[in-house]
Amino acid sequence: MPFPKPFGSMDGATHLTQFAIAQTEKLAAAIESYEYKKIPVPEHLTAGINQLSTHLQTFQPGYDIPLVFNTGDDPKEIMHNNLELAWYLSANVYFHNRLLNIFDNDLRPTVEDILECLRRAEEIKMKLQPDLLCRDLPVTFPAFVASCNAIDRRPWKYFWRSLQQYDCPNISAQWGVVKEIWEFLDDFRAVGAKNLSWVDLMQVSETMPFRLSDLHESVGV
Repeated sequence: MPFPKPFGSMDGATHLTQFAIAQTEKLAAAIESYEYKKIPVPEHLTAGINQLSTHLQTFQPGYDIPLVFNTGDDPKEIMHNNLELAWYLSANVYFHNRLLNIFDNDLRPTVEDILECLRRAEEIKMKLQPDLLCRDLPVTFPAFVASCNAIDRRPWKYFWRSLQQYDCPNISAQWGVVKEIWEFLDDFRAVGAKNLSWVDLMQVSETMPFRLSDLHESVGV
C-alpha cells in the first residue's frame, strides 16, 4: 500500500524550491502524455522548461552562506543553511533527471554536495537534540533523489543506515526503494541496458511502496 506522504520533513525547503520540484513533475507529466500519444510537444511546454531553468538559477542560495559550524555561530542557522542548500540542489537534480534526461556521472559533484549538507545538518541536530526520542525527523527527499543518482554508493549506504535509528516507517520504506532501484539498475546495466534510469523504474515497477508522483506531491505545492 503506497504511503500517502512518504517524504515527511520539509525543514529547510523554501517555497521557491517546493515550487520548482512540483513544476518539474507537472511539466514532465505533460510532456510524457504528448510523447505517449506521439504528438509533437507544444512550444509552451518547452518554454516552460527554459523558464524553470532560469527560476532555479535565480533563487539559488548565496555562495557565502555559512555551512560549517564554528564557535560563536548559531547552530540552528547553520543547520538550516545546510538543509536549504540540500533541498535546492536536489530540486536541480530532479529537474535534470525528469526534464533533461541527465543522470549519474554528470551530476556527481551535486550529489556529493547534497550528502555533505545532510551529514552536517544531522551532526548539528544530534548536538541540539541529543535525546533521539525528542529529535526532529530527518529531511529525506534530497537524500532519496541524490541516492538514485549516486555513483559511489558506499557513503549513501552508511547515511541511510544511520537514519534507521529513527525507527520511522517512511524512512525505512525510502531506504528499501533506494536499494531496490540500485539492484535493478545494476541488473539491467549488466545486460547492456545502460539508458535505463531510476525514473523509468519508478514509473513501471509495481513493487515500489510509493509512486513517482509522490515525490512532488509530498512537498505540498
